Amino acid sequence: MPTSTRRLVIAVLLVITSAAVSTFAYSQVSVRPVPVDPVVLTGSDLGFRVTAVKRGTPVGQLVVRVDGEWKEVEFSYRVQQVTK
Repeated sequence: MPTSTRRLVIAVLLVITSAAVSTFAYSQVSVRPVPVDPVVLTGSDLGFRVTAVKRGTPVGQLVVRVDGEWKEVEFSYRVQQVTK
């Protein structure tokens, strides 16, 4: 088999393979959360606001009570040194 034909066959196989993989990835089912009325599962000042359910699992935000009002939590991230 000549080199140019071999390259053409490899190129065609790569195109077919990538088309098949992208078709498979696109066809995967995406599960969307089902919205529910927001409810806060709470302790005294810390709670979890449930806003939806996805496959039976609650979806929502961590909230804290500030001046009697529930506010969404925002986390700050920082790098910590593992070794001394």
